[in-house]
Amino acid sequence: MQERVLSLDISTKTGWAFFLSSQEKYHLEAYGQLEQIPEPTTHSYPASYVEWANLCFNEIKKIIDLYNPNVLVIEETSAGSKSAFSQKILEFIHFLLANFIKVSKIKTRYFLTEEWRRRTGCVMTKEEKKKNKEVRDFKKKSGTKVAYNKEGKRIGLTGRKHVNVRRANELFGSFFEEPLRKKQEDLCDALLLYYAYWVTNGKSRIESALSE
Repeated sequence: MQERVLSLDISTKTGWAFFLSSQEKYHLEAYGQLEQIPEPTTHSYPASYVEWANLCFNEIKKIIDLYNPNVLVIEETSAGSKSAFSQKILEFIHFLLANFIKVSKIKTRYFLTEEWRRRTGCVMTKEEKKKNKEVRDFKKKSGTKVAYNKEGKRIGLTGRKHVNVRRANELFGSFFEEPLRKKQEDLCDALLLYYAYWVTNGKSRIESALSE
């Protein structure tokens, strides 16, 4: 049975990916990252956040209406390192989407961040860990906030977002003419959210994802 799956990395610049999906295979039909929506200045808080959340949800709803999915895959909210107000706008948007899900009764799968990262194999390689050690050692030895490699080129730490972008390229690179980049991290997360959903449908695919 083929499903029409829309995965959403919800924020004020939501990343999304739409797939035609079956247990055996999938095809990326459409994808994107919504333009950043700033907080409105027409009202003060909390009215501004209500208006802001509605603006963001309306753009998400346009994507839902356009592709008419029968499955939504969504990243669950997590406080993490976000500020209280950054977290609050996410919760407002999620509430509006949850209300749509309640009314429409659309099939929905939520993933916590660590869950979808684990299922998609988003782990640092030995090379990435080695580079991070070199960066930290260089900064500690030199007493500076920047690091350089042996060729004199500036290098930085590889973080989770970098790993997610790299993994998205490994799994979905064939669908794109150019490699996905850090500025497309929300799109990368949406792609990986879908893949977590897909591998969940089969034990062998889960084991394969974890071993890669």
